[in-house]
Amino acid sequence: MGKQVKVFELLSKKQSLNVFKNQKKKNQLVDELKAATAYQKKLTEILTNMSKELENKTVSQIKAENWYNLKIQDELIATVNKIEFLTIEIKNQGVQIALASEKKRKFDEKKIQIQKINAQELENKIENMAAAPSNNGSKY
Repeated sequence: MGKQVKVFELLSKKQSLNVFKNQKKKNQLVDELKAATAYQKKLTEILTNMSKELENKTVSQIKAENWYNLKIQDELIATVNKIEFLTIEIKNQGVQIALASEKKRKFDEKKIQIQKINAQELENKIENMAAAPSNNGSKY
């Protein structure tokens, strides 16, 4: 019976490691999301600053500005997509953390349950052993 307790203890520890790994992944994703959000803000600021400048410009300057504007908008779209992806991944990691935590909790409960059963069986054995000598003593 002690082996079962050890098995559930080891399973619980394994789930603890899974929770830790998933939490680490989630933290990395959150950091990436923060960086992507900051990058998105910088790109939008650049776009707003470019549109405010209304000076006399040459044709080549206008072409260059339009080209840069297009590149910034493409980068902005890619960043928005990355933010959406990271948001979904963070939610998925949260679910994985919750599932692993729940498994760990169940393994802990099962371990405690088996320990209680083992303690009860041991107590019953001790009571039976204590009762057995008193019966043998009356025979002599």
